[in-house]
Amino acid sequence: MSFDLASRTLKAAADPTRLRLLALLDRGEATVGELQAILEQSQPRVSRHLRLLSDAGLVERFRDGHWIYYRVATTPAARALVRAAIDTLDPQDVELLADRAALDRVKRERQRDAFGDRSALTSTLAGARPGEAELRDVVDELLGDGAVGEVLDIGCGGGSLLRWLAPRARLVVGADVSRSARVLARSRAHQWGLSNCTIRDADVEHLPFDDACFDLVILDEVLSATNDRDAGLREALRVLRPTGRLLILDRIWPVATQLGPNPEGGLIDNQLSAALAAAGGRVTARRWLPGRALEYAVFTAAPAYTLQRTGSDD
Repeated sequence: MSFDLASRTLKAAADPTRLRLLALLDRGEATVGELQAILEQSQPRVSRHLRLLSDAGLVERFRDGHWIYYRVATTPAARALVRAAIDTLDPQDVELLADRAALDRVKRERQRDAFGDRSALTSTLAGARPGEAELRDVVDELLGDGAVGEVLDIGCGGGSLLRWLAPRARLVVGADVSRSARVLARSRAHQWGLSNCTIRDADVEHLPFDDACFDLVILDEVLSATNDRDAGLREALRVLRPTGRLLILDRIWPVATQLGPNPEGGLIDNQLSAALAAAGGRVTARRWLPGRALEYAVFTAAPAYTLQRTGSDD
């Protein structure tokens, strides 16, 4: 970091209002309107403070529908500086506690609004998904107990997987096409204290992320619901790093049970494996979860590697 940038960064963090904003955003992402209501300042003034924090590299912004969200920047330098600044505050400071209580109220209101739209929160595979504890055991078995790096959960819904993975991740991105699901997941992430979690509007067929930027990509009941499964697989592998892992949670029927037409609303093992291979991936493990029928499964996959010839007599 140059002297000029370091000076601007420290000046940005030193202002009392901007320090309040950083303390709020350290607990999760928020809109200008939410922050304005908590600080009881005008929208232009709050926006100006946020712009200065953004210019200093301390916060970042992104659009979700009609709303612009702000969050602490994900760079290690920014997070370390923000954490150091907040650690200097008295945790029992009256203003700090009041701001956090106000943010809690705002997020609870958002969550109530999200629950008002029940249809958007209903799983496309209602009744087939196993219990949360059972699913977590299988996912933990397949991923192991180590760090998972940067994670993308496509089809995050209300965010249950985010809660498990965030403590082991540097960054967790939950993506869903449902606005109500995103509002609920964002509220829950705040409630659970997942400061390294962000929620985005994203469709599996058109992911708004750079190539090779995630260590773990999860397809959470989206392949059986998408119109173009092959495009979804290509996109998931595109944003996955070469050494990364793909986790597929869905209704997947074993080949041995397929004596007739494809099961409605589900996938078939050999067809999924072939589609993965065509997209540039390969299945590395399969686990079917017990239930009323052998249908809900968790697959892990990885990018496929093609051995390159050297031009010699190999």
